[in-house]
Amino acid sequence: MTKVFAALLGACLALAAGQAVAQTVTLKLSFFASDTEVNYAKVIKLWVDAVNADPSGAVKIDAYPNGALGKSLPAQPQLVLDGVADIAFINPSLVPGRFPDDQVFELPGLLKDLEEGTNLYAALVKSNSLRGYSDYYVIGSFANANYNIYSRRPIRSNADLKGMKVRIVGPIVGQTVKELGMVPILMPPNEIVEAIGRGTVDAATLVPAAVIDFGVDRVTSHSYLLDLGCGPLAVVMNKAKFDTLPKAAQDVIAKYSGAWINGLYIKALIEHNDGIIARFKADPKRTVVTPSAADLAAAKASYEKVTAEWAAKDPNNAKILAKVNELLPQIRAK
Repeated sequence: MTKVFAALLGACLALAAGQAVAQTVTLKLSFFASDTEVNYAKVIKLWVDAVNADPSGAVKIDAYPNGALGKSLPAQPQLVLDGVADIAFINPSLVPGRFPDDQVFELPGLLKDLEEGTNLYAALVKSNSLRGYSDYYVIGSFANANYNIYSRRPIRSNADLKGMKVRIVGPIVGQTVKELGMVPILMPPNEIVEAIGRGTVDAATLVPAAVIDFGVDRVTSHSYLLDLGCGPLAVVMNKAKFDTLPKAAQDVIAKYSGAWINGLYIKALIEHNDGIIARFKADPKRTVVTPSAADLAAAKASYEKVTAEWAAKDPNNAKILAKVNELLPQIRAK
């Protein structure tokens, strides 16, 4: 009898183990750039590791960095909808037709820093205030630091910006630099080095991390720390796919979404960006210029004009800006 019981117990344990394995869901994650890029190396990779190490064993993420599933950053949202990837890192500014309300993050002078922008983005996602996200489950919603200008030509003041061709990441940043006398050219970050090399652009609006990650430091040596607005970044999953997952798998994804991954991003990126600017300031071959009070005042007038024109352009713009102005005091009070 003991032998029979032991055999039955072994069979039951084997069956349970088999069921556990069968219930593990494997998901594909796409990252358009190198696995050394800061958003991947210091945020997304750690998120993947945390999900895969979760004691439930409900989810296994197979990550495909280095553009293995697609190198085009603007195409990443569609890759998710097409099922090429289940999850992807996206830049909504590069696809304004799909995410029209995300332009609000680009409004110059609106956001103080990366942390405030990330908390605002999370609040807007939570309140379903942003159009374009109904087909996605939002895992992480990040804001870049304010964009600054990185150039191959010296910039000592706003006057030096006149006539410079500058890479921009979205339409509002484009309008902002245009008000400052620059010529905006929209392009993804992995095309900047070649564009500067062949003279298509003289400078780029970027955050410090991207200057290093995309090799722009090799073709620029002048940094002008005029804040030009932020940009949204996100990690999204196909919502239809998420909805079909077993509850255990949904729970694991949810556990490491939102505050968990956003907090990781805030800490890692603030430290990383601050470190890069400190290195640039210490490098005798580089110049790092903070705008004068007069230049900041002149820029503020341009910023207010850009914001007013954007809000007046479309009732939806005014609506999302009103929502932002409602949320920001709450975020700043925390």
